[in-house]
Amino acid sequence: RRGLTKEAEAEYKAALRLSPQYTVAAINLADLYRQLNRDGDGESTLRAAIAVAPTDAGLRYALGLTLNRLKRADDSLVELGRAAELDPNNARYPYVYAVGLHSAGRAGDAVAVLKANLDRHPTDRDTLLALITFNRDSGEVGAALAYAERLAQLAPGDRQVSELVDALKRQLKAAPQ
Repeated sequence: RRGLTKEAEAEYKAALRLSPQYTVAAINLADLYRQLNRDGDGESTLRAAIAVAPTDAGLRYALGLTLNRLKRADDSLVELGRAAELDPNNARYPYVYAVGLHSAGRAGDAVAVLKANLDRHPTDRDTLLALITFNRDSGEVGAALAYAERLAQLAPGDRQVSELVDALKRQLKAAPQ
């Protein structure tokens, strides 16, 4: 940001030469490339790091995001799914994977991933919000309401969540029986 991008790039590359297993440097270098609109270079950097550390979920996640920016959705989903498998303790990975699945028209798969994520991370707000949205949008208003009520229990003072619960209740009541 301060005009030191060439220096930062050189330092990240030096770190990777010294220790190719230092995956944080690869992720940071790929992020620098993102900021410079050089996602192709970011992809190359991440793939080289994955060759050294194939089970590093952070690398897979970063590559998935990079591939998404490069408009390669199918390849992106493979990497995001792999990240979610490699580190199920990170609630963000399956959440982002599920959003990608939903965007690819695979709503059922997305909901399944989110449900499994919620089982592992029962208080994850992003997962609950996605389950509410995806279920509501697919006409499963009852399921959406159940997730919204669960979120309301986790955030009892949140006015927006209360309003969401009320709106879903009205929608469910107005639905033809």
